[in-house]
Amino acid sequence: MLFAAYAVLFLYAQNLSEVLLVDIGAPLVRAVLGAAVVLGIATLIYRNAERAAIVASALVIAFFAYGHVAGLLGPGTTDRIQLAFWAVIVIIAAIHAARARSVAGLTRGLNLVAVVLVVLVSLTIVPYEVNRAGRGAVSVAGPVAAASGATDAPDIYYLVFDRYGSADAIERRFGITDNDLYDWLASRGFQEPADSRGAYRATDFSLTAILNMQYLDNLTEAIGRVSDDRTPAHQMLAQHAVGRFLKEHGYRYYHIGAWFEPTASIPIADENLSFDTTSEFEGVLSDTTIVPAVQGVLGIQTPETTFRDRHRGGTLFAFRQLHRLATAPGPKFVFAHVLLPHDPYVFRADGSVILEKESKREEEKDLYRGHLEFANKNIKSIVDDLLSGPDSEDPIVIIQADEGPLYCRSVDCPEMSVDYAATRFGVLNALYLPGFEGRLPATFSTVNTFRTIFREYFGADLPDLPVHSYSWPDNDHIYDFKDMNEFLEQRDAQ
Repeated sequence: MLFAAYAVLFLYAQNLSEVLLVDIGAPLVRAVLGAAVVLGIATLIYRNAERAAIVASALVIAFFAYGHVAGLLGPGTTDRIQLAFWAVIVIIAAIHAARARSVAGLTRGLNLVAVVLVVLVSLTIVPYEVNRAGRGAVSVAGPVAAASGATDAPDIYYLVFDRYGSADAIERRFGITDNDLYDWLASRGFQEPADSRGAYRATDFSLTAILNMQYLDNLTEAIGRVSDDRTPAHQMLAQHAVGRFLKEHGYRYYHIGAWFEPTASIPIADENLSFDTTSEFEGVLSDTTIVPAVQGVLGIQTPETTFRDRHRGGTLFAFRQLHRLATAPGPKFVFAHVLLPHDPYVFRADGSVILEKESKREEEKDLYRGHLEFANKNIKSIVDDLLSGPDSEDPIVIIQADEGPLYCRSVDCPEMSVDYAATRFGVLNALYLPGFEGRLPATFSTVNTFRTIFREYFGADLPDLPVHSYSWPDNDHIYDFKDMNEFLEQRDAQ
């Protein structure tokens, strides 16, 4: 049971800056209970708990260690070879448990190893959690005064397409110049500020700023510049000001989540809609066990049926839900985080599947183009649905990216340069604002999105904030924000 607990605690210790202690409760209980069940069955077979525990420990170690060991082996070591190796380990343990005169010494040794492992991983977790608790809760109060009562304002759809860059960003990164979505949205009445800028270079920070209508300087003040802990921003996102304000005005909040943990579900939403209720932490834990390899060898599922399938299935689920919610009664606020054209690249332009081995043979610009074209097809279909009724019933529709494309594949490789700033902070940003006769400023920060809407449709006292785009040096200094405006202005002057 200690080995089972260690498997969960080890993964948590590797991801302390991304998840909270509450995230490991359910998987930890399931792991320990699973180990207890295996121990109970083995005890019935061996009629001795100590002998049974040796076999149960071998099974638990094989179950949880498989993925970690597989990651250390070369590509020539197939699942069949690895499964055979672990089968030998379990068989040796079973034979020793059955034939050894005494297993007391081995039991003490395994107990010692398990206790040491749990203590060592706890020495990483406990100080981190104590430090996190000592900081106190980060304020999530938004800049809008509390309000109540129903409203005649339109339904609001906030559709975030992850890493969908501006025309300039996509051209710089991939050389794509023929994307017709911008012109198509303009023809349907969307306003598209010529210079739309993301507020931060990462999804969690960007969405936290947008949905709380403020930059995150308060996190720098509360936490300091030397930190890798992203969970305070996640806490702000979970209780975001936009959702609370709209609920107080009589809106029903529908949240369409993704596999990305901070947006998988939002506690304040009236209805969380998700293709896969498994959390990102639990998904990674499951993928590192022996189960995917066994299923693949037995043909129960293909090697693709893991993270890539969740990415594909979740995206298609989001599109289905958006079409469905177009017919739901209002007033409603629909927030959908759609991981397109975000990798992994699992769609071709026509929506057909691209397998991982195929994606590795193709250039990223072609893979990104496929995701882009598939996203465009669905965006157009959704917009047609949302605007199909009488003009008087048209909703507010925000089609936006949280960030531009990655500057290089697999890692963000941040740098202080014009090309980097233009690529990462140039974002898709199109707003359909029924009844609004003004024009959005040409240079527009996404942090002002809901400030504009609440000011124009609800009369809120929310002037636009100055336009800033923030990066940071590395993942150990995520609150050491560096303003990229200087480089974006150099881009504009080119």
